[in-house]
Amino acid sequence: MIKTVFSALCAIGALAGTAQAQLVSTPERNNTMQVVIREPGNGPVSESLTLPLGQAAIVHLPVDAVEVMVASDTVASAVVRTPRRALLLGQEVGRTNIFFFDIHGELILDLSVRVERDMASLQDALNRFVPNSRVEAESMNSNIILSGTVPSASAADAALQIARRWTETEEQIISFLTVEGRDQVMLRVRIVEMERNVVRQLGVNLSGSQGFGDFDGPTRVRATNDLGVPLDDANGNPIYEVFAPGRYQSQRGFSTSNGFGVAGAALGGLTGTLGTQNFVDGVLQSSVSATLSALERVGLVRTLAEPNITAISGEPAQFLAGGEFPVPVGRDRDGNVTVEYKPFGVGLGFTPVVLSEGRISLRISTEISELSNEGALSLSETAVVNENGEVVGTVPGVTLQALTVNRAETTVELPSGGSLVIAGLIKEETRQAMDGVPGVERLPVLGSLFRSRDFANNETELVVVVTPYLVDPTDPDALEEPGEGFVASSMAANVFLGRLNRVYAAPGAQVEGRGWLGPVGFMLE
Repeated sequence: MIKTVFSALCAIGALAGTAQAQLVSTPERNNTMQVVIREPGNGPVSESLTLPLGQAAIVHLPVDAVEVMVASDTVASAVVRTPRRALLLGQEVGRTNIFFFDIHGELILDLSVRVERDMASLQDALNRFVPNSRVEAESMNSNIILSGTVPSASAADAALQIARRWTETEEQIISFLTVEGRDQVMLRVRIVEMERNVVRQLGVNLSGSQGFGDFDGPTRVRATNDLGVPLDDANGNPIYEVFAPGRYQSQRGFSTSNGFGVAGAALGGLTGTLGTQNFVDGVLQSSVSATLSALERVGLVRTLAEPNITAISGEPAQFLAGGEFPVPVGRDRDGNVTVEYKPFGVGLGFTPVVLSEGRISLRISTEISELSNEGALSLSETAVVNENGEVVGTVPGVTLQALTVNRAETTVELPSGGSLVIAGLIKEETRQAMDGVPGVERLPVLGSLFRSRDFANNETELVVVVTPYLVDPTDPDALEEPGEGFVASSMAANVFLGRLNRVYAAPGAQVEGRGWLGPVGFMLE
């Protein structure tokens, strides 16, 4: 947009020619700049002016101006106070042109104005609040560019926080700051998980039978040999064979089935059966038996991992000691199952940021997971049927195991060599169930014979100890490997002495009369 401002504030005088001018800028009070044009010769003048945003400049002309044109009044505006004096105001970051004409329409001044943010005040704030740094702030259009070096990541963040106060959005700040001495952090982590399981099972099941009604005895015949001659025993008594077994007109049986609803079926332990039977003429008339299942199991699991990881300040690092298990996620066009592998085990991830000497910010994420059948998903085998209803194939069943996970994630600040304990991750789960015959199970003393009791208790506690260290590279000759100096034993020493490796010593070492002290090797209790 071109805005034309006409001014006729003084008497109009004829000029013999338009004088050439020279632009001079001098600061005045209240951050106002004065631009003075002098007259060394003839001809129009083209000058440029950098105007801070929100500030003003005064232009003094050598001759009277009657017309002023501003290319973009949103960037800068011109206010004519007298025929030879104009006030310029920077309103928005950008570029524009301002033209001054005399009474004859001749160009006096072509002024190119660039309105930028005031970097002087920002530079002063950076010098005061970010000491021991070399930070330069420059303006580019509506953006602020930071360049230079800072001693630490916290100093770089402080410079960004200060620069944001000079812009409307964070995207207008472009940082090319370089952190001197990119520190490396080694994180030593000890992950200890204790898990205790207690299972108690006690169950009694009764069973029996009873014959009712008239009793029909067994039908017997005289035993004979192959020639049909009757047989006698050693005492001369005749021997009879059962031709048809005896029976009662009615036979009734009963039994109880008290299962274990918490830990499942009996896991072992003591299992015994007690009972009695009554026979009449060789036929079972009545019986009663009791089956007892008793178990108490205590389990203890200790999981320990001590990963050590080194990462550059600001860069993430990860560690996993465990494995990966396949999980079906779909099928391809040929019907083949496609899988993805999910990790499990002891995992650690951290991102260190060295704020200053002795201050390390850590974002830590640790996890312990293991495969479990609890919560697993089982898919049965299904048939594949075509459009005619014919079975053309089968899709095999699959069981997807679940994961039990203990996870912790936090952000902390520690000195180099300082430790932090992430504790309190305690889980306790108690489950118990009692199954029995309604009514009878409540009887005193005898009620115990008609019920089963199942009890399970799981306790888990996870403790994570974190220690960061600032580290530097070292000479590789100063490092030792676990297998350094290992020499396999000879065949004779392996066969006759049972050795896997040779007994050796460093050259020149005094090993006479020396040996290991303390509890080393295997200990049996």
